[in-house]
Amino acid sequence: MTIKTMAAALAAVSLCACSLAPGPYLDTNRLAPPAPPEQTAEKFPVHMIDVDYFRKERAAAVPSVCPLSCLTPKTRAGYEYRVGIGDQLTIIVWDHPELTGGTGITSLPPLPTAITPSPGPSQTQGATPLASAPISTGSGEGGLTVRVASNGTIFFPRVGRIKVVGKSMQQVQEALTHSLSRTVRNPQLDVRVSGFNSQSVQVTGNLRTPSSEAITDSPLTVLDAINRAGGALPDADLQNVGVTRNGRRYTVDIASLLETGNPQQNVLLQDGDIIDVPDRSNSRVFVLGEVNKPTSLPMNRGRLTLADALTGAGSLDVKTGDPRFVYVVRGADKTLTPDVYQLDMTQVDALMLMTKFDLQPKDVVYVQVSSSARFNRALEQITPTLQSLFYTVQMSR
Repeated sequence: MTIKTMAAALAAVSLCACSLAPGPYLDTNRLAPPAPPEQTAEKFPVHMIDVDYFRKERAAAVPSVCPLSCLTPKTRAGYEYRVGIGDQLTIIVWDHPELTGGTGITSLPPLPTAITPSPGPSQTQGATPLASAPISTGSGEGGLTVRVASNGTIFFPRVGRIKVVGKSMQQVQEALTHSLSRTVRNPQLDVRVSGFNSQSVQVTGNLRTPSSEAITDSPLTVLDAINRAGGALPDADLQNVGVTRNGRRYTVDIASLLETGNPQQNVLLQDGDIIDVPDRSNSRVFVLGEVNKPTSLPMNRGRLTLADALTGAGSLDVKTGDPRFVYVVRGADKTLTPDVYQLDMTQVDALMLMTKFDLQPKDVVYVQVSSSARFNRALEQITPTLQSLFYTVQMSR
């Protein structure tokens, strides 16, 4: 009788072992659970990853659009640099070196001594050889360099102060020509920017040498700015390069530009733009469920297929995974309503389709557990309890 009593006590203790067993435990008596929802949970449609899906995707594909003004043959032909405060202008007035501070003459290099002609009968001993005779160039060497003042003007002889800020080189040349024509007959001028100091962009992020790049008379694009900064580091996310203009950030896919030559991603930069190249911490996907190694995988230059993700996670667990139900859950950054895609790997074309299904940042790949594996796990949970009851009955006899 004593043995039966002890066995019954042990059975009771085993049934309430969850409250007596050692280990972490949170007292829920002071927690107020949320009220049950008044309506049933929302159901989300599932899109099958098959041949029809890719046909519809190609039919609905739209060409990429440049988020800002991009470099094209048309924009390149119409590009003009505008003078800003702090720029240096070099001005040459041909045939009037006194206006640019030059001497107006220069000398050719002397001929080699071996072929220098000796004085003939018609030459005097004191005559200057032809090789060293001065020749007029009509302008001083390099011209006159002036800096654009803070009020946007420059000073030029016989013209005075003239406003040049915001004008192109051609407009500055026309304005100076018109003003000089009052005192100089048919003046011929050449104006160029010798110091680009007024306009620049900031290039930062995962680059070898982040720096400030000046905007010159050649169009400056995002790709040019990244190359001038030494190029991107190996962990840079070129798919999500940012161009911040007037307080708004625009996303540029430089990876698409490098891989396919997409001209709609090579943004033409303006003064004050900020280019940031992020790392790949946000460009990753998560592989969960019945795989050999659940993990998060970074995207390679903005690209990662479903086949890459499953391979990086060690493939499906052949003992517990159900190859008919491989899900891709998308939409974490956009809305709270996910888009769900399903791949049936038992179909012969699934092995090809999974190599063409491109994942997006923060997609979740989930492999469903098979029904037999769920049954076996349920048995594993109740087997210790059944064994305890069996031993209790045996001891009570």
